[in-house]
Amino acid sequence: MTIKLLITYSLCMFCALQVSAVEADSAVTITSLKNEFRFNWNSKSNRVEIRQKLNNIYTSNAYQVNYTVSEFYNNNISIDDISCKVDGHTPRGFKPEYTYYGSDDIFYSDERVCYFPLELAKKGSVGNVTFEETLNDPRYFTNIYFADNLPVQRGEVSIEIPRWMKLEIKEFNFNAFNVKKSTTYNSGNDADIITYTFSNIPAMKKEPHSPGPTYIYPHLLIMCKSATADGKQFTYFNTLADQYAWYRELVKDVAGDPALLRAKSKELTAGLTNDIDKIKAIFYYVQDNIRYIAFEDGMAGFKPEKADEVLRKKYGDCKGMANLTKALLVAAGYDARLCWLGTKHIAYDYQTPSMAVDNHMICGLNYKGKTYYLDATETYLGFNEYAERIQGRQVLMEDGDKYILGKIPYALPAQNLSSEISKLHINGTSLAGNVSNTWKGEDKEEVLAGLNSIKHENIDDVTKRYLAAGSTDYIINNLVLSTTSNPDKDLTAVYDVERKSGISAFGKEYYIDLDNRKEFSDAAISINERKNDYWFSGKDHIVTETELTLPPNYKASSIPPDMNISKPGYEFHISYVSSPGKLTYKKTLLIKNTLLTKANFAQWNQDIELLNKAYNENLIIKPVSQ
Repeated sequence: MTIKLLITYSLCMFCALQVSAVEADSAVTITSLKNEFRFNWNSKSNRVEIRQKLNNIYTSNAYQVNYTVSEFYNNNISIDDISCKVDGHTPRGFKPEYTYYGSDDIFYSDERVCYFPLELAKKGSVGNVTFEETLNDPRYFTNIYFADNLPVQRGEVSIEIPRWMKLEIKEFNFNAFNVKKSTTYNSGNDADIITYTFSNIPAMKKEPHSPGPTYIYPHLLIMCKSATADGKQFTYFNTLADQYAWYRELVKDVAGDPALLRAKSKELTAGLTNDIDKIKAIFYYVQDNIRYIAFEDGMAGFKPEKADEVLRKKYGDCKGMANLTKALLVAAGYDARLCWLGTKHIAYDYQTPSMAVDNHMICGLNYKGKTYYLDATETYLGFNEYAERIQGRQVLMEDGDKYILGKIPYALPAQNLSSEISKLHINGTSLAGNVSNTWKGEDKEEVLAGLNSIKHENIDDVTKRYLAAGSTDYIINNLVLSTTSNPDKDLTAVYDVERKSGISAFGKEYYIDLDNRKEFSDAAISINERKNDYWFSGKDHIVTETELTLPPNYKASSIPPDMNISKPGYEFHISYVSSPGKLTYKKTLLIKNTLLTKANFAQWNQDIELLNKAYNENLIIKPVSQ
């Protein structure tokens, strides 16, 4: 169905409940979608509600199609009635199932799902499904999407807004689609009816490394501001101040036992005299000792758990971890505050007051005129380092009864340095020598997350396989891995290596491949298949330097040409430097802008082709006498 609430959408947009005898997207089409939303004053419950009637007509494009219809609901939305007819008749034994929705990413949620099979035996069979629902709080009425998990041939969305209800509607991603808007007046209900009609909306498709759905699909952002009904005044999010005031009420009295928090803070900072060291000790404690879980249960999806409870349980969601970080810092005498923000997955910011704007909470620290943002869910990032998903994002920081709008700093690619320095020589038909690897920032976080997810006794073996990139010809000995427990330190690995596949001998000539990593070699994008822009996981700064000691009385007879590609969003550089008795291979790869738009796919593919051409060039050495 089209309506997706804030919580529901984050959980279920691409839920794979549907199964069919053939591929669902080719077997079924939504030939008609008609969804109606109407604001209603409920005098019994003394509140404004939204009545929703969601109707889809499914048409089978094949025989024996069994498609699962699903609709999500929670504590704020009820399913009041369901009707289902196939070719004009209610299916025999029609009985929807109601259950809690489970996800590996969610520890606990109030999200529920109603589902049932829609059996379309014939090609051209028609299934007509209607859900009637009630949403009990306009704050949670956030988005209406025109797209669905199936292609929509034609659709209509109407919103009836009584004159006593004040809201704003923002339209997103209409340009590429045939969407028309009209407005009429219902004098009987003293209401405006806004209607959107559209056609040929493709099915939602989840692609790896895609922007969030708010950037892609045509939809409406509904901002409910206020209502005056039955002589009563209700204020929702008329302004950002209203939204902050509502959030502020949720985070009052969530610190917990002050004595317990002071004692823990004192324990964590014992023996430390420098403020930054104390702050780091507290921040890293929460990173290392509080397990992140996702918890979404009605109001608890927005209200942090008390800090002392998070400390006792040793787990919490982003709100609980942020709240504990704040509470421990405050107990140590620092100015720490809660911050709300939306990760880059969301297209909106706080210019549009809505619960759809944010999906994350962190701790802000004001120290000596500078604000530091502490995200304890990023387990292996150091102090004043920021994950790509929050860089540049607007932050709503608490400031008593007021608020402060800030912005997470952008990081340079150098934050995520991945460096490999090698000194090699020819040993028979192998390359041998020693290697030193260094990882920083999110590259370090990625490696550590993998290493710490396995049993300790297997770390060396797993590290060796990772460094060898899966190759059995890359043999590692004498591995020394730095400590994995200090976020302030770079992660390093030093080892001896024998590369059996790095050299080919033809007589006395050697053809040498000095690069066994070849990052981005398979990064070309299938332009005909890819539907959305591409977002890299993070900025990157890859540096490789390999020094080859030449055998006595040998020289380089063929040195590959340098390659230099510089684009606004990325750079690729490869060069060879010759010196007496040695030759050094240097490579620098930069991802400076994590967004690669579809308009730049062709250029990217051309540059990847040039990069691969450079990778495939061999260094040739032969005796000086030849």
